Amino acid sequence: MLGRLCIGLMLAILGVHLQAQTPERQTTVTGKLGRVMAIGGESTGWAIQLDSETTLEGKRVGSIEVDYPNTGRLEKLANKHVRATGTLSHRKGVETGERLVLVVSSMKEVKAATKPESAKTVAFKLTGTEWLLEDLSGAGVIDNVQATLTFPEAGKTAGKGSCNRFFGPAEMTGSAIKLGPLGSTRMACPEAVMNQETKYLDALQAAERFEWKEPYLLIYCKGFEKPLRFTRMQTSKPATP
Repeated sequence: MLGRLCIGLMLAILGVHLQAQTPERQTTVTGKLGRVMAIGGESTGWAIQLDSETTLEGKRVGSIEVDYPNTGRLEKLANKHVRATGTLSHRKGVETGERLVLVVSSMKEVKAATKPESAKTVAFKLTGTEWLLEDLSGAGVIDNVQATLTFPEAGKTAGKGSCNRFFGPAEMTGSAIKLGPLGSTRMACPEAVMNQETKYLDALQAAERFEWKEPYLLIYCKGFEKPLRFTRMQTSKPATP
């Protein structure tokens, strides 16, 4: 009896040891590494804009915040196409809420895959679609602060600026687009959020043309060096003519 009890105890200890030695699941992503705005220092300040929407922990994402101790390496790889491998971590901040972070173990620059020219651009209508802002003219966006753009019906646009809801007329002819003048609600939010909203609404009202480069909607705005980049929200799909 005592012998069987000892054997059982040894097997239990061995099982716990083996479980502790099981490596965490590694996740690999590819995309463009860049800085992102942070609120109150709660984020790492770095994120990868993924090559395409990916499901991570059951959620569709177009970008992922990254945590990498080698900040010098991050600076060298900024604005470059990279492949990063690491483990996923759930983190929570007072202002940013819960978010998913890739704790990187390795990162290197890789060449971006190219698509045939005929596959790069697909014509579609914007009416009836809804979009999430992923990049504000090269400046990224504040973590967990949604800025959206919708086209509920022909001739109209609406969305969330970052803090306030906005609305106004929309004119589209071919790839040309004109939005505004835009009206909005008047709620107050943290300064960083309000600054992002002001820049976003200014860009929308300077919109000149749009382009669909799967999976992104790009809107080019007068006076802004880089386009606004959006990913499609799950509630809508581009309507092909």
